[in-house]
Amino acid sequence: MTELKLGNEFGALVEGDWLQAVETALRGKSIDGLNSTDLAGFDRRPLYTEANSQTAADQAGLPGFAPFTRGAAPLNNKFLPWHIAQRIIIGRKGADNAAILTDLAGGVSALVLDFSVQKLDSKGLNTLLADVMLGIAPLSLASANADTARAVLELLDKRGVGDVPLYLNLSADDAALMVDLTKARASARLMTSNGAAFHAQGAGVPQELGWMLAELTEGLRALEAAGIDAAQTLPKITLTVAADVDFFATLAKIRAARILFANIAAAVGAPDTPPQIHAETSLRAFSDVDPWVNILRATSAAMGAGIAGVDMLTVAPCSATSASDNALTRRIARNTQVILQEESHIGHVADAAGGSWYVENLTQQLVESAWTEFQAIEAAGGLSAAADTINAALAEARATFDVAVDNRAMPLVGVSEFPNLDEAPLATGGDNGYRLSAAYEQLRHAAQMAKPKVFLANIGEMTSFTPRANFAANIYAAGGLHAVGGDGGTDAQAIAEAFKKSNAKIAVICASDDDYESHAAEVAAALKKAGATHIALAGKPRDIDEIDAYCFAGCAALSFVQEIHKTLGLA
Repeated sequence: MTELKLGNEFGALVEGDWLQAVETALRGKSIDGLNSTDLAGFDRRPLYTEANSQTAADQAGLPGFAPFTRGAAPLNNKFLPWHIAQRIIIGRKGADNAAILTDLAGGVSALVLDFSVQKLDSKGLNTLLADVMLGIAPLSLASANADTARAVLELLDKRGVGDVPLYLNLSADDAALMVDLTKARASARLMTSNGAAFHAQGAGVPQELGWMLAELTEGLRALEAAGIDAAQTLPKITLTVAADVDFFATLAKIRAARILFANIAAAVGAPDTPPQIHAETSLRAFSDVDPWVNILRATSAAMGAGIAGVDMLTVAPCSATSASDNALTRRIARNTQVILQEESHIGHVADAAGGSWYVENLTQQLVESAWTEFQAIEAAGGLSAAADTINAALAEARATFDVAVDNRAMPLVGVSEFPNLDEAPLATGGDNGYRLSAAYEQLRHAAQMAKPKVFLANIGEMTSFTPRANFAANIYAAGGLHAVGGDGGTDAQAIAEAFKKSNAKIAVICASDDDYESHAAEVAAALKKAGATHIALAGKPRDIDEIDAYCFAGCAALSFVQEIHKTLGLA
């Protein structure tokens, strides 16, 4: 028998040889050409090595030990890696006791009671939470005030529920109540430093983290003034972060949040205090057109948060931007977490991404950028004093995102990319904060009744015009326009006759570069004579008199379809 010596058949791995092979595959181009810069200004590379990691593995520490970069526990609980939370927007249709009991029976282990629409007294809370075993499922209050908190506490006392996990999320203005609760309910989390709220207004990741830290610091100072020592207060504060569709950014953000929290903990003399982190899937990337895509967005966000090792996670239903709750979408939202925990085993390993040079590099970049944002707020006198600065920064951040959405550098599946005009949009309601898809949604809603059409004036053979025809149809569909296509050919009059029969008012010429040179001007003139009120060309601008606009890769697609709406009288 021939002995196999596989180990000897492979030479030592040499990075230079690997890079040479890559450049060969890239036909002589450098791998550096694949580098990119995200909207936060961070470099992203196709390959990371140990030299790219600014944080050594021993600096990140171990899971369960300060600075808790790798999680608050040395071993994750395989039975409950994190609390599965569901948000109950009180006062919204469908958000009632039956929905809560269904959520709990379906796997939810924590409840987020959102009082942004309606406040409840103790009696109303008793009805809402009938048959709910309050001693088992932690309660987290959102948009609550001191009166609401007292109503919850009164209900707990009436039911004889002792010192249970409770997230009151009070403001610094409620310091007196928090002083009382420090002794009465030792395990209660009194405040939250809510980075997710900044995210909902358009903040980038460094801003979200930096301003969250500023809010944390301001809360500690307010409570210290009320007589509660900062080291005593710190374990009673929750960090709330947004889990976004950018999987790696979410993962690195949560790890960075722990490092930043550790800096504050060390400063107040409580270095061994781990942060309690509640992640909420972001609505910023949600859309009310083709809303089922939101399931994918929420899943990606939840995966990032789960792998990062959050303590509690709220996954928004795909219908979260609508005016009412939906039993099916709530079920999908909670099952997303159940599947991640029970079938995918996400969260069963502490800091599964730790040691990845890319993740460690991104984590450190976020820490440094967020700390700079935090210091800028501190230099301005703290969070409250810097309100104007923050508002200006938010406006600038939203403008940056808007440009990226406009030119599709930030593609939105189902909205700006691959829109499905046959999918009925949601009936929207309530304030969902800043959403990337909002401008496209306005166009889609405006076009919903009129069902405007655009004629694809295809020139030449199908194999020649199809790529640009598909591209153009996609852009017009993002604005709610249905594309009706021509069969191609080079007869300008035949194309014009097909346009008349389509009953469309506008047209877009689609062809290869060669066919543009030979026939585009003639076809454009024929279309204009046939009554076309607006003629576009799919491709870079050319010197053709009858062409009104051009759509191409990298163009301002949103602005393009907005102008089309004006032309059609839909705006």
